[in-house]
Amino acid sequence: YRECYEQHAEKLMRILVRILRNHAWAEEILQDTFIAAFRSIARFRGEVSLSSWLARIATNRAYNAIRDESRRKRNLPPLLDEVVPGFEPRVEGRDLVRKVIGILDQMDPSKKLALLLQAEGYSVAEIAEICVEPRGTILARLSRSRAELSLRMAQAGLISEELPSSVEDRS
Repeated sequence: YRECYEQHAEKLMRILVRILRNHAWAEEILQDTFIAAFRSIARFRGEVSLSSWLARIATNRAYNAIRDESRRKRNLPPLLDEVVPGFEPRVEGRDLVRKVIGILDQMDPSKKLALLLQAEGYSVAEIAEICVEPRGTILARLSRSRAELSLRMAQAGLISEELPSSVEDRS
């Protein structure tokens, strides 16, 4: 179990931090992911890679946690729902990072997930396994997601590239 954790935890943690944008919460979901995986290892049939299987568990748990937190916040009285600023590490270009994250957060979760997984180095085939969707669907989603991200970044003034007319026509 330790070898499996050591081999996959760092990559899963990067994905979870990008989805959740909270390191402590990502650590908690990472631990839940491995506990769930180890409890259900007998059901792992090897039809997908272990890495893809773990990523699927992690992303499902992350999105479930986001939904649960959203429900919890809706049920809190307004005064208790205030955001408490937390520690924020120093990042060069922090403003740019915030803006790009804000753009990603506005995108459809399936598009955001596909982009994050690709940024983590997962192949299209692995992303298809994680998302339980056909490879062609993932290829199309990645293409549309990159185009949408570029368009939104251009609209926000984050990039100055001229966009192809086919991308501009979609907005």
